[in-house]
Amino acid sequence: MNLQKLRLGQLKAAGTTVGDVYFPQTELLLPFDGSNGATATSDLSDNNHSVTFAGNAQISTAQSKFGGSSCYFDGTGDYLTMPSSSAFAFGTGNFTIEFWVRRTSTGSYPYLLDFRSGGTDAVVATLYLLHTDNYKPQYYVNGVLRIGSSVGLSVDTWYHIAIVRSSGTTTMYVDGSSAGSFSDSFTYIAAPLRVGDYSSGGHGFPGYVDDFRITNDIARYTSSFTPPTTAHSTSAGDVNKQILINETADGVAIGTGGINQARIAKVWVNFNGTGTIAIRDSYNVSSVSDNGTGDYTVNFSTAMSDTNYCKVGHCFYWGTAGGDFGERTAATGSLRFISIHTVTGSETDMPTNDVIVFGN
Repeated sequence: MNLQKLRLGQLKAAGTTVGDVYFPQTELLLPFDGSNGATATSDLSDNNHSVTFAGNAQISTAQSKFGGSSCYFDGTGDYLTMPSSSAFAFGTGNFTIEFWVRRTSTGSYPYLLDFRSGGTDAVVATLYLLHTDNYKPQYYVNGVLRIGSSVGLSVDTWYHIAIVRSSGTTTMYVDGSSAGSFSDSFTYIAAPLRVGDYSSGGHGFPGYVDDFRITNDIARYTSSFTPPTTAHSTSAGDVNKQILINETADGVAIGTGGINQARIAKVWVNFNGTGTIAIRDSYNVSSVSDNGTGDYTVNFSTAMSDTNYCKVGHCFYWGTAGGDFGERTAATGSLRFISIHTVTGSETDMPTNDVIVFGN
């Protein structure tokens, strides 16, 4: 039998890159897909929250933004409820609440969402439409108006609304454009969620809601954007699973999301730290600074989202002994470390320094 050597170039990975890279942080996902008149729906996030329909709230095929159906509220005693959950406790971190809405008629201060229990809980979010001023969205936190949109919502028109906190600033977006923001240092607590009415009732929203999604710890939008043109993905898909090896096996690509892809190495560098610093090769590194003997700062081309990333380092001193890697200061845009001679115990310039950073 004649065996032939298999060339790496003949190995290929087939398929498409689909899915939501932030699906693991998706805490609630309600596409409202179903048959006309249905009074049940599924949370397609990994949390599988229980959703209870009240009044005449129901799935309707009369209108939808995506998927052929949405949730309809007639404006009188109709709403959805979900029990209090740690998934809704955003703390002081980033978050994104977004959905599509279509108003059908008038109403007295119609509420789109309310995270309170009986209207008394502190540091929770509320979003309603100001009916005395062309139904402009109003965002309250801790019972006080924080964002008053200047954009009115006309009847029989779909609008995308997003509430996003990014690095301590919360912004309301209507159809991808900022409708106002404020400095938000509140610690959001866990609370029940009601969609379509005030937590104590009496302010029902008349219309349709579609593709409701909450993402914790992620600011999906940080500036003006184009609203989604398809339904939200219901899985992480294979966006983090592609591993492609080139023909000579000297290059590997993981995923297709570039530097913003989640859970891959975001920074790496190999450099000579003796004399004038010389970078041999690197990724997402703009420079390496010499702060003194055995003291270096690796400067990132693209900053990390926070300082809670994982650092791995290796220092090597030719001939006599190795070196230890010691973190000094982690910043979003840089990492400062020291190289320590394992024999003398002192900070020493090392000929070989390798640093890798993992995180989001």
